[in-house]
Amino acid sequence: MTRFDWKWKIGEATERLRSRYGFIGRSTGAPFLALVYPPEAEAAFLHEWHAVAKSLSPDFAVNGVDVLLLTQQTIAQIGADNIVSAIGDPMPGSDPVTDLGSEWISRIAASVRTASESGYPSRPIVVLEKLAALFPVAGPRDVMQSLWDKPDAPDSPIVVLIPGYLQSSRVYSFLGKREEFMYRGDLL
Repeated sequence: MTRFDWKWKIGEATERLRSRYGFIGRSTGAPFLALVYPPEAEAAFLHEWHAVAKSLSPDFAVNGVDVLLLTQQTIAQIGADNIVSAIGDPMPGSDPVTDLGSEWISRIAASVRTASESGYPSRPIVVLEKLAALFPVAGPRDVMQSLWDKPDAPDSPIVVLIPGYLQSSRVYSFLGKREEFMYRGDLL
């Protein structure tokens, strides 16, 4: 993927947010707009995204959810030594990796709900970024699934910035290591 491709995606995403705010992902039943970009270009991609996202105000309130920060907070709360110990020597019948993933996803989902409610009088847009922090415990699809499975799922668009590679129109490779099928929302 060339540098031009991800810049085009950012422009296309902001245009869709401006012109089709209430229709993002509606044909699939979930308000997700996912942008897949090469992991090696993350710093440049995020820098460009933040610069362009500022142009959406004052009509839209762009609220970022930093997945890396949330995962770090969870690890600090539980204790890295406790996590390593539980993974290295799990109790019978337990799955500490799945439990950690569930904890991260719950915290991210709560942050998304809070961010989707803020921004009045502007229309809120929630942006999930730094999703590489989920690997190998979980992936972007896990987060999106947890959001659309709830009765209180946000109505406002949720932009999901996915480090990886687009494989086909509905499939991406998260970090080039884990293929995920996105059957809900729009994928760029």
